[in-house]
Amino acid sequence: MKKPKPHHLYNSLILICICLLLSSFSYYQTAADPKPSDYGRTWQNLPIIPELSDTAKRILADGLRRGNNPNAFSKVGDCDTSTDWYLSNYDLDERYYNLGEYADQFRPVIDFFRGSFGRRSLAAKPGFSAASVLSNYWTDYSICETGEVPITCEYRINNPAFVLISLGTNDGYNPPSFKDNLRAIIDLTIEQGRLPILMTKADNVEKDFSINQDIADLAAEYDIPLWNFWAAIQEIPNHGLVEDGIHLTFYKEDFSDPESFQYAWTYRNLTAMQLLDKVRKIIKDISIN
Repeated sequence: MKKPKPHHLYNSLILICICLLLSSFSYYQTAADPKPSDYGRTWQNLPIIPELSDTAKRILADGLRRGNNPNAFSKVGDCDTSTDWYLSNYDLDERYYNLGEYADQFRPVIDFFRGSFGRRSLAAKPGFSAASVLSNYWTDYSICETGEVPITCEYRINNPAFVLISLGTNDGYNPPSFKDNLRAIIDLTIEQGRLPILMTKADNVEKDFSINQDIADLAAEYDIPLWNFWAAIQEIPNHGLVEDGIHLTFYKEDFSDPESFQYAWTYRNLTAMQLLDKVRKIIKDISIN
């Protein structure tokens, strides 16, 4: 595999450095720290890749009838969402990734959603909380219209059929406000006929797993998909987190290399692609019918 172009890695490093600076709190997980089961939680046992309910399919179908783009998805989130490491390589050529044994499964996904993988979402930036995507303080008015907030601007411009929402780490400062803000994001997304797919986060900065519980509770309440990423990385070293207990461990984009499966970013992209494949098949069925 050829090495990525220098500017590609440089941009990724800049993003992660900004994210580290914005994350002024630090949380170190140790063996003595509480586990989700200590709080009577159930979300940690949910599947990593969800089945899409009839409700989720109806939201997708409604959006497609209204003209939402079946070949587009948007990312909503913080620095781990805005980085080039999150799916972006799949809008490049195969010098930048190796699909390994997943090639036959993932190539149709890449073709179907081409253009969304590397898109710089207006609703995904370093330091973003759930409140940020709803605030016009963060609106880019060189692109967006008066009255738009980051998430509504992103939806208008990209017109996605569904949305991957990964928020919560930067809400560790004020967990009580997170659930109401995420609810507002879900309501806004569904009102536009776009399917929100919620993702559990890897860290436990709030120290009681309450944010992942809120994410799972809202997914159940609205009967929308929950991508349980937290569960995907519990068996790898340090649960897939670097020393700060916040950011994900990184390895080159190579599913053919067994070593890559010791790092969280491998599972972030792998499970994302498995989820996208499932959504792709449902969108095709809806379009046919």
